[in-house]
Amino acid sequence: MVIRYGYNVWLEVTMLPFLGVLTVFLFLRYATNAEINRKFRLLSLTTFLAALFEISSTMLIDGWGHHRAVNIVVRTIYYAMVTLNTYYLMRYVAAYVKIEDRKFFAFNRVLLFSSFVVLALNSVPSFSGFFFTISEEGGLIRGNYNTFWRTVYVFYFVAMACYLQVTHKQYYSAKSQYIVLNILGLLLISSYIIQYVYLREILFTYVAGTLVLFITFFYYEAPTYRRMLTVEKDLEKSRLLAEHSTKLTNAANRAKSDFLANTSHEIRTPMNAILGMNEMILKESRDAEIRQASLSIRNAGNHLLSIINNILDISKIESGKMELYNTYYHLWQLIKDAEEGIFETVHDKGLNFVLDIDKTLPEHLYGDEDHIRQIVSNLLDNAVKYTKEGTITLSIRGKIEARARVHLTIAVSDTGMGIREEDIPHLFRSFERVNLTETQSIRGAGLGLTLVRYLLELMGGTVRAESIYGKGTSFIIELTQQLAQDGFQGSIQEYEAMLLHAPEPAAGVVPEDNRPFTCPDAQLLIVDDTPVNLVVAKGMLKESQAKVTTAESGEDCLELLKVNHYDIIFLDHKMPGLDGIETMNQAKGLDGPSRLSPYIALTANSGSGLREEYISYGFNDYLPKPIKSDALMKILARYLPESLKVRE
Repeated sequence: MVIRYGYNVWLEVTMLPFLGVLTVFLFLRYATNAEINRKFRLLSLTTFLAALFEISSTMLIDGWGHHRAVNIVVRTIYYAMVTLNTYYLMRYVAAYVKIEDRKFFAFNRVLLFSSFVVLALNSVPSFSGFFFTISEEGGLIRGNYNTFWRTVYVFYFVAMACYLQVTHKQYYSAKSQYIVLNILGLLLISSYIIQYVYLREILFTYVAGTLVLFITFFYYEAPTYRRMLTVEKDLEKSRLLAEHSTKLTNAANRAKSDFLANTSHEIRTPMNAILGMNEMILKESRDAEIRQASLSIRNAGNHLLSIINNILDISKIESGKMELYNTYYHLWQLIKDAEEGIFETVHDKGLNFVLDIDKTLPEHLYGDEDHIRQIVSNLLDNAVKYTKEGTITLSIRGKIEARARVHLTIAVSDTGMGIREEDIPHLFRSFERVNLTETQSIRGAGLGLTLVRYLLELMGGTVRAESIYGKGTSFIIELTQQLAQDGFQGSIQEYEAMLLHAPEPAAGVVPEDNRPFTCPDAQLLIVDDTPVNLVVAKGMLKESQAKVTTAESGEDCLELLKVNHYDIIFLDHKMPGLDGIETMNQAKGLDGPSRLSPYIALTANSGSGLREEYISYGFNDYLPKPIKSDALMKILARYLPESLKVRE
């Protein structure tokens, strides 16, 4: 039967602009990431395309075009759009009532794919007319299965709508929504039936589809969209407030870090005078009571400096300013340095110290030596503080891994009071101490273990605690280091043997000549804006018999360097006017007798990597304040010409 449409197409042509405007609006103004909104946009788009191709097909068949192949293609696309439109209608309803049934979606996809296959076959000559075909005159000829195909989709939609309503009523937020959804379903089903019954007189399907989309948009989607906009505005407002709060917090952290850095510097400067003067008393006094008092001052001062350094380091870590400085170092020397730091306290308390180290481990490693030494020293100091009697054990084991790495396991154990199991999670929190009743008489600010955790996290390591209350505690560090590629390549045992039998230091170790010497012909210049620091430095250099000149500003230093030769110039970093770096840069530009002399930075700063930092500024080395006598003598041994040293 050849079907000729009359001019019944104009009803849908009239509705098409409304449908197009809604579709464009949804994609331009209503594009959100919510699944239900995405499905509604796709439903609107496929509805618009199906209506467009239905109108185009009807007009072509109605005599506006007699190209049979074109008519078949346009009509096939129309049927495909109808199929896709029905599919997305189901997807939208499923998204609205939150169906997540995989079988449901799988059935939809199979039906969609099967429909596309059958439509493609319908265009093949041997299957022509399966659903429809176009006569030579351009008229539409309905196939034997056309009615069946359309009926299947109508009843498919009816079945799915009933399934959704019966099974998922609990997802409707209000009774009115349930009623409206049923009305919309009946409207769509009725439009399919009316279209089929009055096929020759009227095109009505997408008129109903347009009405359904508008009703759905204004009743369901628009209120949701307005709520989403409100939420987005609230979120944006919250984001701006959070950003502002973050800026304020960061500014406060920077202010805190700057304050702590300045406070640290200001405290370390007078501490340099106190401890320096105290060192002079220890050197010159022979009175037992005075020496004992001086030793107490030194111990208390060193403890105060340790607290100051820990506070400053934690502040740097929290503000993101802490950096790692990896260098080649000797594991055995690092452990001996840490042991030396607690030797006096261990001896005074009558404790035993046991060093249990696997001497087959490689000796020469690559990592942040200063921070590893600080970690081990903090754990040892902590063990000594909380142990009244018994033994402190430092154990080191390791395993060689691929890519030239060694996994170290370092354990510090004690026989002290131990820690309750419920207190172990609180051990590594800043400014917090456990067992406060039992430990209130023990010195400490609760920063050592926190700093250990922070530093190990920066280096990719871990620390954990194991304890039996009343019997002792162990802190276990897991840390991976690189094997050194240059210098000494043997084990700790081989390194010890080499040091024992060879007078020369191992490769990679900076030579240090610790034999006593004097340098009466040496000319030294010390520049510091604090007069008492100059007194301390001159006092420490008294035994060297060197000729010491002092200056209290960078400007005075430059005047002296214009006319005098100095074998070493010690420059304080932070001075008013010209600071140490500016003074050194200007001094190196002078054509004076000291232009090639080494420059040593004096600084109240502390932390890992300072030597590398000051070398990058142009200094040859640095001395931290408070200045220690042995460190000062090592500088003289390293940088004074051999001709100026008189060996004892």
